[in-house]
Amino acid sequence: MRSAAAIGENGPVDPPPADVPAPGAAPLGQRQRILDTALSLMGQRGVDGTSMRDLAQATGLNVASLYHYFPSKRDLLVAVLAERGFLDDLASTGPPSGLTGASFGLDDLLSELLSSMLEVEDFIRLMLGEVMRGDETAFELGQELFTTTQQALERWLTDSEPELCSEVGADAVARLLRAMLVGLFFEHVAGVLGDEDPEIAFTSRAAEVARVLRARAD
Repeated sequence: MRSAAAIGENGPVDPPPADVPAPGAAPLGQRQRILDTALSLMGQRGVDGTSMRDLAQATGLNVASLYHYFPSKRDLLVAVLAERGFLDDLASTGPPSGLTGASFGLDDLLSELLSSMLEVEDFIRLMLGEVMRGDETAFELGQELFTTTQQALERWLTDSEPELCSEVGADAVARLLRAMLVGLFFEHVAGVLGDEDPEIAFTSRAAEVARVLRARAD
């Protein structure tokens, strides 16, 4: 724990009170409330338009406590993804429990990733808007997410379906799949899918992509 005053986005703030738990040890209900409130405020005002003081007022906490849990707004954005398991999904990028071998293929992987994106849809909508507005925090985090996704897909392709990459390499196929994931999700956000249930639509499109790639590999 730092003994000196922390430097926040609005200047020096007092050290956190002694009764505040260490980072990661906050009561689950309170931590979730902070994250949900942050997402709501940022959705209304944007990342740049939401200060830690705004968040403190909305949650009934003091600024020092918020900086203790989340040292920056970037840490808040990362925490939203981590709290909902999206980062863990990308880090592992492999068959869920019970789905191994022939029972788990490229279409299953893509469906799993798209479902994970649906679980953090509000966050992704926020990130898309902020990136288009040129917010530096959202841009940097978006770049990291793209890199993590690329690496995870390359790893899975190399280990699970190397035949799909025999001609162009795992990096090229991974870039294609990453673009498909982002593009399909953007179609959902833009309403292109219409009234079709997104889970059903994503599963169908994932199967189509897998069939196209396997047809070229045969």
